[in-house]
Amino acid sequence: MKIILDTDGTLTDFNKFIKENAIEYFSKKYNLDIIYPDALEIEEIFDIENVLMKRENLTSAEAKNKLKEMLDEFWISIRFVKFSLFTEFRPGVKECINEFIKQGYDIEVHTSRSKTCENSIIGSIARKFTIYQYWKNGIFLSENKFHFYINDEEKLKNIIDIHPDLVFEDKSEIINELSNNNIRTICVKGNHNKDIESNKNVETISIFEKEEIESKMKCLFGKNNMNYYKREMSSKSFYEKLRFLIPIAKTFFNPIVLNEENIINEDNSGVVYAPNHRSTLDPIAIMSILDKNIHWAALLRFFEAKDSIFNNSKNPLLCQLTADVFKKLEYFPIDRKTDNPQANNFESIRDMNNFLKIHCKIGIFGEGTTRRLEGQDFNVFDDSFLLLAKKCDAWVQPITTLWIKDCQLDSKVIINFGKPFKVENMSIEEAMNHFMSIQRMCLKQNREIRDKMISENENKTKKYFKN
Repeated sequence: MKIILDTDGTLTDFNKFIKENAIEYFSKKYNLDIIYPDALEIEEIFDIENVLMKRENLTSAEAKNKLKEMLDEFWISIRFVKFSLFTEFRPGVKECINEFIKQGYDIEVHTSRSKTCENSIIGSIARKFTIYQYWKNGIFLSENKFHFYINDEEKLKNIIDIHPDLVFEDKSEIINELSNNNIRTICVKGNHNKDIESNKNVETISIFEKEEIESKMKCLFGKNNMNYYKREMSSKSFYEKLRFLIPIAKTFFNPIVLNEENIINEDNSGVVYAPNHRSTLDPIAIMSILDKNIHWAALLRFFEAKDSIFNNSKNPLLCQLTADVFKKLEYFPIDRKTDNPQANNFESIRDMNNFLKIHCKIGIFGEGTTRRLEGQDFNVFDDSFLLLAKKCDAWVQPITTLWIKDCQLDSKVIINFGKPFKVENMSIEEAMNHFMSIQRMCLKQNREIRDKMISENENKTKKYFKN
């Protein structure tokens, strides 16, 4: 789950800082009266631009320039140091955010402090101070988790493009736009956002309290979805511990990758990876390229510690290791009808569906087995992966593997990524025909590459012995 945090007015009590440091300053220095006491920004509280236009007969552009000078004079001073380094976050923020991090939530900070976008020493200092503010308040996010914007419009546009799972925000205009784009938001209440009320995409809090926020998240996402988010984060945390194996696997398989540009990299939708099935090592070889937390469907016997992925070794330790890893990675046990006429995979299908609903990645080997009749390119693909993709509006990513038997070649497998598609308005039969046309085309490409490599290797060998 990706969570985006706003800073000023959300994690900090910006109203309090302005009341204590800006009201008297602007009132006395510029002889300004408070026009909108419940507003958040200095320029809005005093309606400075309109006042300058009327009082000094300035054009809109001139008033904007003078307003910028006035704000620069206020902020480019010890006040910014005081605000960015010494203003503490609201009570409970540290505990709540660190709990999110501990649970595996992907936390980012998106802030529209305009000075942070300047390509100058002031801009550099402003960015560093913002990051240090989090560190000083006990929230240790890496620098690449911070995103800076010159204004709220740019910030809002980028957040909508990213389409995170949840945003913590305080400004009414931003919250309303996020809600209109079906982005769930928790609003931190203040004088400036009294108009915000709870709806299907928005919940409000007055304090950062762990139990209250969890309750609000259940209202926004539903209790069932929250359970799947937690399962996803737990499996992702375990996957991260195994990631050191990815480069090892990649080196071992040395895969030839075709059409890598077709790999789907969208976080706003679920993805069904749909490979053909040639080996029990298919998932490992594919994941060595994708390096993503993919929830694969696998035969029930692996979960029962009756088989292993280590070349189907029946060694009890390897079988138990396989079962434990599959369970922690939230793989889906599938009991085949050919193995058990009473097979019931309802729970696994339900889990696949619910993981896709929260935009996770799942992998299904539609052929169901690595066995094929002599001369057949593919076994019959079960259409369940297409039904799931259609129901959840998920992407289908066709993948075609071809293992290379020639031991003289360095590469052990060719992995071809077909162009992803959504089933949408296609019938399942039309979608299957489309999918199979991609599989056949990719298999043809794989064979051409394999044959070319073998031929080149044979020519090199002949040339070597000839010389």
